[in-house]
Amino acid sequence: MDLKGPMSDLKYLGRKNTLFKYCYLALHDHFKSEQDFNTWYERIESDEKKNIFLKVASYYLALVKNGDWHVSIPNAQPIVEYFTNTFKYVAIFSLIESLSNLHHIDFYQYLERKETQATFPISRDELKRKYGLYKQDYGALRRCIGFFRNLTNERQHDLVSKLEVKNTEASIESFAKYLYTLRSRFVHEAELIHQVSNHPWIGHEGKNLIVCILSIADAMQFFEEGLLAWGNKNET
Repeated sequence: MDLKGPMSDLKYLGRKNTLFKYCYLALHDHFKSEQDFNTWYERIESDEKKNIFLKVASYYLALVKNGDWHVSIPNAQPIVEYFTNTFKYVAIFSLIESLSNLHHIDFYQYLERKETQATFPISRDELKRKYGLYKQDYGALRRCIGFFRNLTNERQHDLVSKLEVKNTEASIESFAKYLYTLRSRFVHEAELIHQVSNHPWIGHEGKNLIVCILSIADAMQFFEEGLLAWGNKNET
């Protein structure tokens, strides 16, 4: 497993004695005891992967599972449901992306590298084709799809059943694409995420009717299962 960059110094592994108890608090629902959790953790294939796990699981505890976004506004509740759910949702997707061992390069770097075999000047049609290949190889959406594919087929089916989009095939790919679109709209357009809440949501995407029954609790459960599946996966 080739893991490079800022994670390669194993700084979180060096803080295992502190972080491990937070990781257990984050995922204790899936284990009979802390000893069982430790046994599972020790089976993770490499120190590099253990390092990433300690970071992601402890961050998840603080940012999502035991964390809420608080506001200090006159005559407002300190925790506004759609505010805190939005930030939890975006944090979950950031943590999912951080688990991938796909190293990001920008599109220009992608075109310049020898393996891409781009010939300059490049035509508009060829540029469009190369960009499609670039997104498949390095896009954040691919990371999210890969994460959810680590779930069992039964749990993937359960996840996909939480969303119905008219005229769209129900699949883990289309589901991940829709979820990632919600994340991007907040990051780039400051659109709050009402679709993933504690209540069923019905709306439209263009002319297509959408019914979303994915709650933030569901998103957390699927993330926890996906994180454990990632830890079980042998990359070598």
